[in-house]
Amino acid sequence: MKQNNEQFSIVPRLTAIAIAYKNPDYSLIADQVLPRINAGAYDFRWHKYDEAEMFSVPDTRIGRRSAPNQVELEGSEETSSCEDFGIDVPLDSVSEDKAKKNGWDPEARATERSTNIVVLDREIRVARVVSDPANYHDDQKLTLAGADKFSDPASDPIDVLETMLDEAWIRPNQLTFGHTAWRVFRQHPKIVKAINRNDGDSGLVSRQAVADLFEVQRILVGQSRVNIKRPGQQAVLNRVWPDIITGQFIDRTADTTGGVTFGFTAQHGGRVAGTKPADMGLRGGKLVRAGESVKELIVARRAGFLIEGVV
Repeated sequence: MKQNNEQFSIVPRLTAIAIAYKNPDYSLIADQVLPRINAGAYDFRWHKYDEAEMFSVPDTRIGRRSAPNQVELEGSEETSSCEDFGIDVPLDSVSEDKAKKNGWDPEARATERSTNIVVLDREIRVARVVSDPANYHDDQKLTLAGADKFSDPASDPIDVLETMLDEAWIRPNQLTFGHTAWRVFRQHPKIVKAINRNDGDSGLVSRQAVADLFEVQRILVGQSRVNIKRPGQQAVLNRVWPDIITGQFIDRTADTTGGVTFGFTAQHGGRVAGTKPADMGLRGGKLVRAGESVKELIVARRAGFLIEGVV
């Protein structure tokens, strides 16, 4: 996070809480869909390969007295910057003193609260990026309609997914489902029949069984919710992930210097947390802040696919 506010002080104890924080009751998948990599700096460069480069094979024959053919690494070097994301939680001195007398740490709790908001906001951003049709090649996106929707028992999700997996230039090694899409998919008669080897009339299948069926490494399901109403209005909770199925080839060794992968999240440093004096009440108080500097990027759109309108 850029240190452009001299009043904000990073507190190592709170930073450690922010880095380690994970809410056990939230099923967040952003870090698996677009894994974090070290950007090296706030402003960074990353290599974008030509789509056909990895599939072009020159003549490798070498004469007894000749030199081998040479291959130039084509492509372009892109420039990008991490963005700061953070939130403040106000803590007045009276409430802080009362909490400490009751034996609990209000700064630590405020850090957990602010970090929880930051990571949920990241989940929303990643879901938005991954569900954006503009991030996929035209041959690798599909919108289902009518009897083709997986909510129709006559549809054929196995054929659709196998076709989309094969359309990707690099076969995806993970499948990502919105919660509603997964709920329908895991009880589809043809999926249940293929995995459970029964008539498919009823039953549910596990994520691992689906991963084995389609020969991918993992199945991810976005289950989180977000309140779409403003503070003070009656809450309306929507799913963060829409009714989509996407596939991604993810190379966890890829970074800004190279490597073909659907996408990653460039990160400058780690999460930070600290405090800032605040003018509040008679006895004053502080703001407890937590945040991070990241940038979500699609690196190789040919290494993924998108299916919309699943339900």
